[in-house]
Amino acid sequence: MLIWIGSLLLLGTLLFYYLLQQSKKPSGRVGIFMMRLWNKVYMPLVKWSLTMTSSIKKGNKILDIGVGNGASSRYLSTLASEIQVTGIDISKQAITSAQKLQSEANIDYQIMDVQDLAFDNQSFDLITAFQTHFHWPNLTKSLQEIHRVLKKDGRVIFASETAKIQYFLPRHKQPTQFEKELKALNFHHFTVHQTAQWTCYIFTK
Repeated sequence: MLIWIGSLLLLGTLLFYYLLQQSKKPSGRVGIFMMRLWNKVYMPLVKWSLTMTSSIKKGNKILDIGVGNGASSRYLSTLASEIQVTGIDISKQAITSAQKLQSEANIDYQIMDVQDLAFDNQSFDLITAFQTHFHWPNLTKSLQEIHRVLKKDGRVIFASETAKIQYFLPRHKQPTQFEKELKALNFHHFTVHQTAQWTCYIFTK
């Protein structure tokens, strides 16, 4: 009996870490299925967080980080005229899926690591990251890159489930802790919006 229970616990642990890896970097049929599931679960989060700001204006250039199969980028592309959205993800499977679903001419998808952004300084008016920043292996380095490619007075939106922040980034259980880190990286005008489930951070270069 103990061996059987131990085997189940091991199997459950292995499954947890497999699905966790899929959430960080989707691949294969499981990755495709999970991205479709995320669209249904997380698009309300995307839409809610974007109501917290009036940053999206005509002609803006937007960088959307960790796009999965591109649902957030496609939504962003509809919010103002003459805007250009660049959607990036570390997963080749994700970008391939996003490109297959793409019908909009104002979106460009690229495989890219947020820690090493292949863009010029001050390239974007707005940078978004939905349900992803808590997975980044080096958040400080990633934020430094975001700061570099963001235009002066440009804004950043991070939005995710509060429970994910508390689990993966326990040092950010209190928003003030994240605010201190952002100030040290020369971001300012930090605001936080929360519901029972979600947290949205908005900050400025």
